[in-house]
Amino acid sequence: MHRLPSPRFRRIAKLVAIDSAHRIALLPRRAGHRTWVLPQRCTRLDETYGNAVALLCQDLLASYPIRLGTVTGRRWAPAPEGLAPRAETRFYIVRVDAEPADEGPGGRALWAPRAVLGLWLGRPDIETVNVLADGYLDGWLPDGPITLD
Repeated sequence: MHRLPSPRFRRIAKLVAIDSAHRIALLPRRAGHRTWVLPQRCTRLDETYGNAVALLCQDLLASYPIRLGTVTGRRWAPAPEGLAPRAETRFYIVRVDAEPADEGPGGRALWAPRAVLGLWLGRPDIETVNVLADGYLDGWLPDGPITLD
């Protein structure tokens, strides 16, 4: 009997952390680069998206009072192109009930105002974050999961 190789598939949990001034937390993509990304973590096979987000919150926001938002976003895995693995992404909103200190380019996290988020965050996440943050904060998104495709 021949075994088939496992599919190339990644499950990614991304955190949309919003502070009391409605700024979004971003992390540097790599040290020394000027590009920023949402806090994220690949989930293990034995781990849920929720557990991955809890670990992200513990790493990034342990010293702040937080509460999990009622809206989550889901982007399904598109068909792979070439050797790139498929990736399904879940976005979780977390409210930080404080105004964390902006650590800036030399620090770990950058708290970017929503109005100028596009200066730091690239596509396709910028559209996703705008829809989720605006819909959540303005109250026009229903509670629960929404599909972002």
